[in-house]
Amino acid sequence: MSYVVTWGRGNRRPGSTVAEVDTALNDAAASGVPQVVGIYPPQHLAGDASPWDAPLPPALQIGVGHPDRSFVLWLGPEGGIGIEAGVPPWPDGTPDIAFDYGGDAVFAGPDRARVTPDTARQAAREFVRTGQRPTCVQWTSEQ
Repeated sequence: MSYVVTWGRGNRRPGSTVAEVDTALNDAAASGVPQVVGIYPPQHLAGDASPWDAPLPPALQIGVGHPDRSFVLWLGPEGGIGIEAGVPPWPDGTPDIAFDYGGDAVFAGPDRARVTPDTARQAAREFVRTGQRPTCVQWTSEQ
């Protein structure tokens, strides 16, 4: 299946292979600012489509560019936030991470940034290979 990988303002890349998605993730992370990266089937970006409108094929968003924490967000049936078993608790007093989402900040803290950057990438790779909700993380409903 083919995907479009997006981040920041106007950054779009095709991503039908794990290697293509890895290259896009590396480029997004190299911006020096934590980024929300979307991996969308082309239908999500056509016209007035919204990831929350049905029936669109599933998509995935991850956070890249922070050295310690990331997030995985499933935009498909059952939705959910990815959780990595064994991730250390969010340090007391640590502010939420501001991930750039097309010029707007999306904040992720203890409720959302529940995976390491390596696991977020693993989830992206699995999604590209299978088109299914990644199994490398546990899932919880958004709070």
